[in-house]
Amino acid sequence: MSVTQKRRFCILPYANALPLVHFLQQVDPAAELVYRTPRSAVGALLEGAVDAAIVPVVDFFQHPGLAMIPGLGICADGDVTSVLLRCHRPLSQVRVIELDLESRTSNMLVRVLMRDHFRPAHPVEYGLHAYGADASVCIGDRALRAAPAAETYDLAGEWKKMTGLPFVFAVWVVRRSCRHLEDVSTMLRNAKELGCQSLGILAQVAAERLGLPEDRCRDYLERCLHYDVGPREAQAIELFRRLAAEVRDPDAPKTLSPAPLQIRM
Repeated sequence: MSVTQKRRFCILPYANALPLVHFLQQVDPAAELVYRTPRSAVGALLEGAVDAAIVPVVDFFQHPGLAMIPGLGICADGDVTSVLLRCHRPLSQVRVIELDLESRTSNMLVRVLMRDHFRPAHPVEYGLHAYGADASVCIGDRALRAAPAAETYDLAGEWKKMTGLPFVFAVWVVRRSCRHLEDVSTMLRNAKELGCQSLGILAQVAAERLGLPEDRCRDYLERCLHYDVGPREAQAIELFRRLAAEVRDPDAPKTLSPAPLQIRM
């Protein structure tokens, strides 16, 4: 790819995305980075404002005109420590959960877990502005810095307990009409490889950004997360798609695909 041909990439403003995005402009100095929250990232791609975006998987499910870059995503195989259900009373007493304003995927995940894993004996209500709620979904850098709650549940860890599978929070996505898929894919893979080879540097960046100890950030990037979407991750994406399609959620996309996703590996 010519370094003079500008590509625009929509990236997430969280430490968990650093290994995927920090070296994009080193791989291609002409690359332009656009920061969006998870909730708004897919809009930038659909509007044609960017060539590729890191998109939460629930938003990927919604739009059949999008294609996943094979093999790249933000994944956790057990506790992730940055996607939490923070309870102000015992989970058995939780009746109202405040959802996160920035991530439909985490909101859907908590609903799936409540229905199929925690199985409370009473109905649970959910809302984006459920002030005074018994529990709340907290994600990203805010979760890493959050004070202790009465009870805290790591949603990726609970998914692993329920399914035995990793969880994939977000994936690199392009429009299916993208005419330069191979070039874009190569650029994104090269940036990820540099990122995963430079976790010490990225831990320093994250520590400065978050005000957390560097070793804590290194552990988060190295142990809690991984960025390769292989066969188990693809299986997890498909299972989550099926379970999410069964949940009635006014905040979630209304067009979750009822047919199996075609994910190229």
